[in-house]
Amino acid sequence: MSKRKMLLVFNPRSGMQNFPGYLFEVVNKFTSTGFIITVYPTQAPGEVGKIVADFAGEHDCLVCSGGDGTIGEAIDALMSLKKRPAFGIIPSGTINDFASSLGIPKDIGAASDIIASASPKALDVGRFDKKHFSYVAAFGMFTDVPYATPQNAKNLFGKLAYFLEGVKRFGSAESFRCEFVLDGEAIAGDFALGIIGNARSIAGIKLPVEMGVRMDDGLFEVILVRKARSLKEHQEIISALLTQEETELLTIRKAKKIRFGSARPVAWTLDGDFGGEYTAANIENLRHALEVIVPAKTEWITHPPGT
Repeated sequence: MSKRKMLLVFNPRSGMQNFPGYLFEVVNKFTSTGFIITVYPTQAPGEVGKIVADFAGEHDCLVCSGGDGTIGEAIDALMSLKKRPAFGIIPSGTINDFASSLGIPKDIGAASDIIASASPKALDVGRFDKKHFSYVAAFGMFTDVPYATPQNAKNLFGKLAYFLEGVKRFGSAESFRCEFVLDGEAIAGDFALGIIGNARSIAGIKLPVEMGVRMDDGLFEVILVRKARSLKEHQEIISALLTQEETELLTIRKAKKIRFGSARPVAWTLDGDFGGEYTAANIENLRHALEVIVPAKTEWITHPPGT
């Protein structure tokens, strides 16, 4: 019987750094299901993309353990390959929005069981100019908190570290004069926050079911928050975000293709990591671009692959 080849890449510094303690258990489980496994612990930041780009195409399955940044980096590299292996995720970061949106548990044993059962589904991937992201592109208020928060603080305080970092800079939040074209609809204004998402959880916050988020429908959820000019307007924005009701300060749309423009450079975050500064960008949802191994029962799947 021919054996399938798996590349297992993990970030030993991710989250509470507990994945290495489960390594034998995980490798033994995958071996028993018919895989020959190559294991690679990353040695430096930014290495995941190079390893995936250089070696993942030679394997039937790529498994990554890490946080949202690690997973996003792996997906960006996978999109450069002509032959893309099925992608399995063992979340081990602080927030794990992408895995949470997919229904993949943070428990390492449970997550590896899902991969061993191998139920890949074709999911959407975001393209931001020449880069790719798994679940969110964002700019403005608090969006730099994930990569600005020191790793040791994340390890010690978990989600609380993000909250504390956000509170520390609340008073210095600025806005950006931007224009967005969402599938042909132009929207301009002074925005303090912009989110282009493909996930049911962003920054650890579950999005309401009423938003109808699907990760395979070819559409982004777009949230644009205008600059608040008073404490009352700040409160109105928070209330609108919680209820997902549009106001003069909050715009909510679904879109496949988005064009962004600004007179001055705006720093964007891609999957929680710094994605660069842009005065213009084209953002597109690539429908069914990647096979990801998810729990067998996935209520958010709307269409079979290929439709």
